[in-house]
Amino acid sequence: MTSMDPSGGFGAPGPVSDDGFESTPQRLRRTLRTRPAEGPARRFLAQAADMFRGDDYPQSLAEAAAGVQQPVTTGRRIAVVGFRGGAGRTTAAALLARTCASLRADAAAAVDLAEAGTLALRLAAPSAPPLDDIAARLGRTIPGSLAEVRGYVASPGPENLLVTGRRSPAAAQKATDDDVLHLSRVLSRYCPVTVFDCPPGLGPEAVRWALAESHLALFVTPASVAGLDDAARAAELWRGNPALAQVPLLVLLTRTAARSALRPAAEARRLHRAGVETAVLDYDAHLAAGVEIQPRLLSRAARLQAAELSARVLSAASAAPGMPARRAASRQAESGTGRRARV
Repeated sequence: MTSMDPSGGFGAPGPVSDDGFESTPQRLRRTLRTRPAEGPARRFLAQAADMFRGDDYPQSLAEAAAGVQQPVTTGRRIAVVGFRGGAGRTTAAALLARTCASLRADAAAAVDLAEAGTLALRLAAPSAPPLDDIAARLGRTIPGSLAEVRGYVASPGPENLLVTGRRSPAAAQKATDDDVLHLSRVLSRYCPVTVFDCPPGLGPEAVRWALAESHLALFVTPASVAGLDDAARAAELWRGNPALAQVPLLVLLTRTAARSALRPAAEARRLHRAGVETAVLDYDAHLAAGVEIQPRLLSRAARLQAAELSARVLSAASAAPGMPARRAASRQAESGTGRRARV
């Protein structure tokens, strides 16, 4: 069975059964996390076809990788948000953090802000300590080195990837938002890239302060009729809210099924013509399995899209000023109440 004990990490494999055999979840997880998105026959046909036609894939991948490796002078924080569950929000957050850690020499952090989050599982750290436990242990301490920070979080590999577990359930003892905020700033102090995997919606307090602390909002939505409506609503919210408008918005259209009526690339072009910056993540069987993400098991198209998305996110986040939404929210609070409100 799969462990549901927060102390053991959400998604951690349960104990082996009394007869010594694997449980069904253990077997499925072991099988799916090593299964490539493309089978041997498809890879062979693709390689054979490349022998008779020009292939710009290596050059495109190298250019995207160079974009991911661009210098980052100060820590950049990216909030991965969305209106609905099942859109691929955690997949996008894990893929972004994993790609940055793989292609950059410095550290990247992935922070799970959801109570039922599976970010740690997707990053091969199902037993990562819960976010609230880390924040409570850290308190207001500022570690003196990256090695000391690693003592608080999980580092499943590569070594420069730091991962937190999900937030504790509502009924459990939870760290204050200020403690979690301090933790996020400590991680950002040593990690040029910090990714927040936020719970669904824009109303939860964790989502509001994550956006206020971030240099880019990545809004993940499926390439469906409802998903496109969500993208349009998000763009309208960003235009109409002064605090949100200070945070650059990038919409990510995902294809969550192998076959779908709408093509993400075509819909992304339509949104771009409407003034909405949009990226695309197509269906990939390895990503859809819901287990640990291994870049080498992704399809060629998914590897290129992951690198291009990461490069685009870092470029937009690097061009943004430091914590613009927090300053705007503070000014708005001061003008409305005559005192500074906590963000």
